[in-house]
Amino acid sequence: MRSGGGSALVSCVLAWLLPGAGHFYLGKRRRGAVFFCVVLATFLLGLFNEGRSYLADGQQPLTYLATLANLATGPLEIISRHATYHGLVYALPADENSPAAQALLKSMRDKVKEVTDEYGTTYLLTAGLMNMLLILDAFDIAIGRKS
Repeated sequence: MRSGGGSALVSCVLAWLLPGAGHFYLGKRRRGAVFFCVVLATFLLGLFNEGRSYLADGQQPLTYLATLANLATGPLEIISRHATYHGLVYALPADENSPAAQALLKSMRDKVKEVTDEYGTTYLLTAGLMNMLLILDAFDIAIGRKS
């Protein structure tokens, strides 16, 4: 078992970059492979069910938490954000009447029209929240608090 700040940092970064990679790095290979499959399957269910990534909106403070949950899937999040907004957008523009804001709102409305949108969005959020827990689990293993 590894211990120490460097190993803990590396395991957390690896866990964020690729779900399960932090556990794999720490020698928990089977556990890491299972976690990778579970998070990836949940993420893909979200994509295939027309889930949408959240945008941070100053008018709705809880969207910041949802955006953070989306970001917790690491680089996978780029795929879902591109599928939703056709680019890397993380917040609604201040001017809601601008062409950029209107294009984002249209993308969001198109996703919401899908019957499975709520399920897909929930799967995407769940994948991120699970990965947050896996990052913390890898940290606990790295510092020796858990085996």
